[in-house]
Amino acid sequence: MKFRNSKQNRKPSLVKSVVSATAILQSLGDGLVRLTDISYRTGINKATTYRLLKTLETCGFVVQNRATHHYHPGHLIIKLASNPFVAYQELVICAFDEMKYLCDLSGESVGLHVSIGAQSVVLAEIPSSHSIRFATGKGYTVPLYCGAGPKTLLSQFPEHELEAYINGAKLVSMLTNEVIDKETLLNQLERIKNEGYAVSFGEAISGSAAICVPINNYPCPAGLSIYGPEERFKDKMMGLLKDLKESAHRISSRFAQ
Repeated sequence: MKFRNSKQNRKPSLVKSVVSATAILQSLGDGLVRLTDISYRTGINKATTYRLLKTLETCGFVVQNRATHHYHPGHLIIKLASNPFVAYQELVICAFDEMKYLCDLSGESVGLHVSIGAQSVVLAEIPSSHSIRFATGKGYTVPLYCGAGPKTLLSQFPEHELEAYINGAKLVSMLTNEVIDKETLLNQLERIKNEGYAVSFGEAISGSAAICVPINNYPCPAGLSIYGPEERFKDKMMGLLKDLKESAHRISSRFAQ
């Protein structure tokens, strides 16, 4: 007869004050600013809510307006949120195994992208092991209208945000300096949205080819892509689309509510 190890099956005990503080921060994120409202939303009595708010204020997570006595997110929250490699670390962790799988499968570089402002940013990358390869590196930024990854992000914008971006951006090719037609770009984005993937050849880097699919359920536009030298990659990229979509789906499912 085998006996289960009770320690292995025991769930870790939660620190109640940390759980309560998290609920308070979530309330602040939802726009609640008054002690009474925060207490009501969280179900924590006013005295405990006040003590936790003061503790969070001392630590820099909360700030209080002395004139109105309203509470707001503090400088430490803003500092953490403003660093993309900190703010999006959960996405990187969730995507890493799938990125490694796709890199091994394709033999090419795999990148994870998000939109920050008017730019596409590479959050993480696993480079190809080939001596001749395309690897942009973590932190690489390009405009949202240039390349498979950026266009995949742009295709996820709500209609009003997309319209504002298209009307406000200077749409110029990175390689040729030619002006990009707005209607052509909008048609491309519509196709990407409908078909669930984007491809590009030499748009951001001469001689490169890329294929990208969206990651859904994430708070901001995100994408997963495979890229490599056009001469080697162009004939096999569409054969990888099914695996790429399945990997993105597995990542997306981790953020589904």
